[in-house]
Amino acid sequence: MPKVSDEYRQAKRREIAEAALRVFERKGFHAASMADIITESGASAGAIYGSFKSKNEIVLEVANTLVDEKIADAQAFLRLDPMPVPGAIVGPFLSGMMSGVGKPDVLVQLWGEAVTDDDIRTITVGIMKRITDMYEVYLAAWHELQNGHSPADAVALARRQAPLFVGVSQGYLLQRALRPDFDGDAYLSGLAEFLPR
Repeated sequence: MPKVSDEYRQAKRREIAEAALRVFERKGFHAASMADIITESGASAGAIYGSFKSKNEIVLEVANTLVDEKIADAQAFLRLDPMPVPGAIVGPFLSGMMSGVGKPDVLVQLWGEAVTDDDIRTITVGIMKRITDMYEVYLAAWHELQNGHSPADAVALARRQAPLFVGVSQGYLLQRALRPDFDGDAYLSGLAEFLPR
């Protein structure tokens, strides 16, 4: 039997994860089953279970892939001179998340599941930690390079401010999911003006 390459295996995992996202968006996370994901992906049950043990493992794959890509994008902002104001990086981060997830409803459903499902909570808290760390790194660099703070003071201030950036990111996604009249563009443009610098 021919050996399957790592590239092929990763591509197959990504296809399955994308199929799962479509199912979650259509049926809701809780109602979606592995059988639904198998049908949506067009892969065999053996291929699905050979790649993922559970629906939660698929969620972890999707979340980590998206966050990896967005963290790489945020790191590119660190190399700009001058660096954009911190609030200006939230919009591109959220746009990238939306292009990967589709509708924010899926994320909001996962947050709801995290309240009662320990596995989903662990995944969600881990992803939030990575996003918080991303904002901390950017903010610390900003305060040191643009505001002249010492490295220690810049890190201390970044640690206090990063949860605010996570909160406004979640607020955007929640309002976009629930409010038909939500003006996302106005929200994002306001962030550059009103978030801490």
